Amino acid sequence: MRKHHNKLYYDKFVYKTVFKMPASLMFYPTTDQYLISLKEKWKGLPDLTRLANFIINNRKKMKFRIQDKHAIFYTNKSLAQELIDGFWHFWYDATEVDINARVLKKNQVICKRIPHGKYPYQVHLKKDTHQYLEDKDRDALWNILRNNENDCLVSHRYVYDYLSGKTKFCYEGYFYVKEQKMLTMVNLLAGTSIKKIVNFIEDKNGSHKEIKR
Repeated sequence: MRKHHNKLYYDKFVYKTVFKMPASLMFYPTTDQYLISLKEKWKGLPDLTRLANFIINNRKKMKFRIQDKHAIFYTNKSLAQELIDGFWHFWYDATEVDINARVLKKNQVICKRIPHGKYPYQVHLKKDTHQYLEDKDRDALWNILRNNENDCLVSHRYVYDYLSGKTKFCYEGYFYVKEQKMLTMVNLLAGTSIKKIVNFIEDKNGSHKEIKR
């Protein structure tokens, strides 16, 4: 979940606004049909009506999530300002991604902490991996990963069972690699079975800036 929201935040919607709304869980499920019925039921709550209308009218222009008593929105600048102006008394936090962090290549994700604190590369295997990878290449890949535990991590159960020989089938999954040198070796052995490689880039310099009240 966290990785997905980092991708939303840094890649597409560069303004993140957070609001403390005690009744925010009332908005589940967040379908238009439910929000319309919610407005009808609680006509005496203008904030609820305005927020429901905002979501309905701008659903395709943003992403949002309701978490505990917080409503979190990922938007462009104009929608972020509209939210802050409209729900000033609920506004808790807002951040903007620095312009230099917005240019990402395909399969790159900026995050506050890379997976397990040390693995910047996540290697995703194709669906039906066993149809692309010969047994000898699978065994060679497993030997490399097993003998370099400081540089690799196979935490996905199905990938572990397949590569270690416990099962002959693998219906996709992923593992982690620490160094570019090791990633090159993995590509040589398993290139035909790799779906994509996600590169997590740690935000060491704080590429987002807070927007003050």
